[in-house]
Amino acid sequence: MLTLSALAEPTLRYSEFNVSYAIAVGGIKSIALIGHTQCGMVNLMSRKTAFLNGMIENAGWEREMAEDHFNHLAPLFEIGNEVDFVLTETKRLRLRYPKVQVAPLLYRVEDRLLYLIRED
Repeated sequence: MLTLSALAEPTLRYSEFNVSYAIAVGGIKSIALIGHTQCGMVNLMSRKTAFLNGMIENAGWEREMAEDHFNHLAPLFEIGNEVDFVLTETKRLRLRYPKVQVAPLLYRVEDRLLYLIRED
């Protein structure tokens, strides 16, 4: 059995062709979708100031450019919480690829263990 492991951050939507190629050409039959706790994409909007300052200081950007970049892309990548996000992506991928097994997993940074997320 071939398995494709993918981190669920921020989403596989922007890599979907890569996933499709792995399934079609590589023969992938299952996907391990792994989210993690302490994810920086949770409540991303609260990190706007740190992001802007980092882009100005570390990348040499002007504030306006950094702000436009954040405002344009942050909404695409922000997630509510890690578990809900992984479950939503799992359902979406199952609908998109009905013959591929998708396992929702969560890596807990706190205890360094990997958990299967129970689906109700």
